[in-house]
Amino acid sequence: MAAAAEGDEGFHAPTVEHSFFFDRLGDGTVIASVKAMVLLILGSILIIAFFVASARKAAVRPTKLQYLGESIYGFVRNGIAIEVLGGKEGRKWAGFLTTMFSFILVMNLWELIPVAQLPVTSHFAIPVFLALLVWVIYNVVGIKKHGLGGYLRLQTIIPGVPIAMHALLIPIEFLSNIILRPFTQAVRLFANMFAGHMLVAVAATGLIFQLESGGINYAIAILPGIASIGLVFFELLVCALQAYVFTLLTAIYLEGSLADSH
Repeated sequence: MAAAAEGDEGFHAPTVEHSFFFDRLGDGTVIASVKAMVLLILGSILIIAFFVASARKAAVRPTKLQYLGESIYGFVRNGIAIEVLGGKEGRKWAGFLTTMFSFILVMNLWELIPVAQLPVTSHFAIPVFLALLVWVIYNVVGIKKHGLGGYLRLQTIIPGVPIAMHALLIPIEFLSNIILRPFTQAVRLFANMFAGHMLVAVAATGLIFQLESGGINYAIAILPGIASIGLVFFELLVCALQAYVFTLLTAIYLEGSLADSH
């Protein structure tokens, strides 16, 4: 019994709940489930403050802060907006796409920040909200330009296809372009950030276990230690890549709704 009690005071692997929420409050009956919302609000404030500060005293010879803000905007405008939508439409949507990219990037990067250590986008509601926002925008834009009937024809009818094939292709195109896009866009972001967060947590848990076990485990701890460091750098790449992919898909969907042909 004494050994069991002593063992209870030793290492305890963090639960999945601990990886996504603040610790329990008081007697444990209340879970501080607002962790993601706290990081969401704080991240939004930081983004707004950063771009306001970088643009407040714009000069021909930019400061480092102004240069960083302009670099982020220029990357999205030139590398995504204009590249996909063309010059006129690209410049028109560059601000929205930069906001989308910056928001997702910061929400992803919370995963690597001490104390926070949670990608906000690993909560499925956040990617779903972003994907539905994009879905509403590109459908409204498309209907506004082409009319409801013209927009549906654009999204569902493939030119040059034999008439008999339309009975099969129209439902598939409607399902793919109108119904499933927000779901697949949300799942892609959520799944990558959720899985990455769990991998980092598992590697860190292994490292803590080996260090607390003592003895030869100090040497063995090198392996999960190296894995943890490697995964942190890998997740840094994933955070940026997922923000880029989500923004790129948004631009592609906008281009598809604004185009004059399928």
